[in-house]
Amino acid sequence: MPMLMSKAVSKFFSQLHEQPWVMDVFDNLPDILFYIKDANSRWITCNQASLRLLNFASVTEVYGAVEHDFFPKIIADAIRADDLDVIRNNRKIINRTELIVDEAGLLTWVSTSKTPLMGKDSCVAGLVGTTQVLRRLDDLPQAYQPFQAVMQHIQDSIDSTINISDLARISCLSESQFRKRFRALFRLSPQEFILRARLQRAAKLLSSTDMPLVRIALKCGYCDQSYFTKQFRGFFGMPPRRYRQVWQSSADDR
Repeated sequence: MPMLMSKAVSKFFSQLHEQPWVMDVFDNLPDILFYIKDANSRWITCNQASLRLLNFASVTEVYGAVEHDFFPKIIADAIRADDLDVIRNNRKIINRTELIVDEAGLLTWVSTSKTPLMGKDSCVAGLVGTTQVLRRLDDLPQAYQPFQAVMQHIQDSIDSTINISDLARISCLSESQFRKRFRALFRLSPQEFILRARLQRAAKLLSSTDMPLVRIALKCGYCDQSYFTKQFRGFFGMPPRRYRQVWQSSADDR
């Protein structure tokens, strides 16, 4: 497999219009995921930071993979749609804020940029991407800063009812303007964003505590454990109890 992978990677790079000088800096970017994909949105290679996040030991494991191999379907579908937009329409994506799952199974906000890679035949041969983990709201790209107070309010109120009218007031917009601008920026409705914030908190509590499921549901704004379980399963593809077993076991192995 390593020999086949090496030949395939060499063949991919041979078709590029320019030599992949970026390979020289891959492993000097410890806090930024750096990756190259082919025209079918399959991973070709990546840096060590990417391998750590994906829980892979070497690039031989990531070669040929797609996002559906390691991310929940909802997240993987969105990433693939972006990839195909870049590849098919020769279009760049700059500083797009999105949610992915990190090496501990937690939903994590990141800022992603992708650029088409041109082949010698002047067709797009793939893409090169960078993804930076946003550890604090202050790290948000400039375009998202007007909604920083909104995001903070959602985080602070995750265990209670969050009204869209309150979020609009915080952003000094009418409710209709707020909904329109929020969706245009985050590609999520405010309600969808709140749901993912609740699931983000739930995943963290499941993987890092032994807190009963009913209490986690309440702390994440759900008044009904069965509804919490349904939403969690719908996003992560497994019920909360199973998720806890998988990621707590994974933490013990590290």
